[in-house]
Amino acid sequence: MDAIEELSQLSDSMRQASALLADEDVDEAASSSSRRASTFLNVVALGNVGAGKSAVLNSLIGHPVLPTGENGATRSPISIDLQKDGSLSSKSIILQIDSKSQQVSASALRHSLQDRLSKSASGKNRDEIYLKLRTSTAPPLKLIDLPGLDQRIMDDSMVSDYAERNDAILLVVVPAAQAPEISSSRALRVAKECDGESTRTIGVISKIDQAASDQKALAAVQALLLNQGPPKTADIQWVALIGQSVSIASVQSGSENSLETAWKAESESLKSILTGAPQSKLGRVALVDALAQQIRKRMKVRIPNLLSGLQGKSQIVQDELVRLGEQMVSSSEGTKALALELCREFEDKFLQHVTTGEVCI
Repeated sequence: MDAIEELSQLSDSMRQASALLADEDVDEAASSSSRRASTFLNVVALGNVGAGKSAVLNSLIGHPVLPTGENGATRSPISIDLQKDGSLSSKSIILQIDSKSQQVSASALRHSLQDRLSKSASGKNRDEIYLKLRTSTAPPLKLIDLPGLDQRIMDDSMVSDYAERNDAILLVVVPAAQAPEISSSRALRVAKECDGESTRTIGVISKIDQAASDQKALAAVQALLLNQGPPKTADIQWVALIGQSVSIASVQSGSENSLETAWKAESESLKSILTGAPQSKLGRVALVDALAQQIRKRMKVRIPNLLSGLQGKSQIVQDELVRLGEQMVSSSEGTKALALELCREFEDKFLQHVTTGEVCI
């Protein structure tokens, strides 16, 4: 779990710095006064219906809370605000609603989400579904599961609402079977439009196990993992997942270590399928490491802005103290206080002169 701990520390550090300085994103396309809440630790999943976005996010959460499969297709944006709580067991999930906390099961959450999504089947509901969860298995990030890019509800405005924000990390999720046609992937195109230099994009090749007998697909996957794919993919960090490890682990609920066991099994399975791929790019730990690297890169850009903000707030404090000083002098209470302080200072210097004979200035 070292990778999760490192990512948690990075995330917590940036949350504290951002909270201290009331950090905000500036909408560069609008006026300088247009601001919105920081998206520094947002992770946005992009992909078509059936790409495996929800399964990938479930792997990060450590619990199968997001519906998957044909009946669980995401029809509205789902935003899950995660908080890591080391005091909880690996099986526990705490749902927070306002100031109240309630322990829930992954299956109950999944069925509740599935019911809410079924009400959006008309394709006209754009309302975001928001959940705030505490677990011991998830990094402190906000995960956003968008509807498939090939759904009617997914117009350009919805994509831009989430993906264009300057610090949101983009997960381009593509099934292994579609790796040979990666250049035509809409998710990749959207990511390139929002992040032309791929400074905040991670490629995720899902469902590797379902393409285990497809040599053409596996060759394309290995090329991506080695950064030898088509030119538009070369500057993106790619990782490979099976995607169902969390669901498998949920069946093994009798063991406290079932999640770690499932993730290790996923990594071993990937190694046996992708024999020529770098092992550091296989499995859930590889995805967590990739997220940590992206956060470090963004920190190098963000920290100078934070320091600039700190200097700005220091000047604000200094100006406020000057203003308060002027108000104090202009009031009768302030005049009396200053006069009393001057009298005390004169008394000290006068006594020093009488005692020592020195002239005190």
